[in-house]
Amino acid sequence: MSAAMVRPVVGAGAGHRLVRRRGMRAADRETAIRAAALRIFRRKGYDAASMQEIADAVGLNKGSLYYYISSKQELLVRLFEGRAEQVLGEMDTAASRPGTPRERLRAIVRVYVLGVLRNLDAVHVYVREEHSFPRTALQQVRRTHQAMRDHFERVIVDGMRQGDFVERDSKLATLALLGTCTWVHRWYRPGGRLTETAVADDFAERAVRMLCA
Repeated sequence: MSAAMVRPVVGAGAGHRLVRRRGMRAADRETAIRAAALRIFRRKGYDAASMQEIADAVGLNKGSLYYYISSKQELLVRLFEGRAEQVLGEMDTAASRPGTPRERLRAIVRVYVLGVLRNLDAVHVYVREEHSFPRTALQQVRRTHQAMRDHFERVIVDGMRQGDFVERDSKLATLALLGTCTWVHRWYRPGGRLTETAVADDFAERAVRMLCA
């Protein structure tokens, strides 16, 4: 094979690697932008935060920031892409495993609480800034949250029917339990006395005791 035939192949490969490296840098930059926006939205609030602050936090000028994102509202929506869906998928898996209602309740509560604890900034921003989401995005998030709530209510109803849980209003019990589990984002501090796993395990046991009382 001649040198002339080799050069284009080598050049193409090098170009492909260069594109991949550039793509990785762009992906890393987008990740950094989302992380910075999440911190700033939590600290200052969505309305008070500016795109200039986000650009400064990641070392870009404001004009360059718009290469990655078209608006502050789009950035808000993209912060939540896949987060709730991932937790819901884990809840689907936990709920589908064989076991008693008590065992299944422990499993889905544990998954849900861990989901909150591993996304503290995102949960905090969502709870406070829900009104700032565009309608279509908000509807999608609410559908996902409804699916989570359905998991809780189904296992609670099953437990009541089988005598594992005390008979009561299943919808109120579901809302009370979800509210308690979600509220951990207000007081939990990473690196403190309790680990994420310890909190999730404790809440799982408390959930069962609450419904058995």
